[in-house]
Amino acid sequence: MAGRAAGLALAAALVASGCAVAELPSTAALRDQTPTQQRLDGVDCKAEVGYRTNYNGDDSELANAVRNIFVLGTAGAAVGGVATGMQTVAATNDALIAGGSAGGVTGAALGIGARSRFERGWIACMESRGYRIVATPGDHPLR
Repeated sequence: MAGRAAGLALAAALVASGCAVAELPSTAALRDQTPTQQRLDGVDCKAEVGYRTNYNGDDSELANAVRNIFVLGTAGAAVGGVATGMQTVAATNDALIAGGSAGGVTGAALGIGARSRFERGWIACMESRGYRIVATPGDHPLR
């Protein structure tokens, strides 16, 4: 019973750690940006870089990975189903499983390193708009 409780506690800790949303580094305006403009620049850079990297900075890494796996797995299953022409049930099932698996693996692979790519892009965007990143090297792994 104690081993089961320890296993459940470990699983809960792993899931909870994947659900945390990491904060972006702090910035300081180098030009005369108003507080409203600073907030809008941060949101705009987050949206722009998120679109380019297929990563939502407001979600955890786990949520982004699950989204990629689900979306690409579903798309892969659809492609697998269309490729067989839906001729027989057995062939269609095999194609759906193969396509879904291939899409899921692709989604998982795209999630590797996505957060660091997102943060590097966000930092570059903010610096191009006239901000300095004020996080110290110990505070943030990218600087």
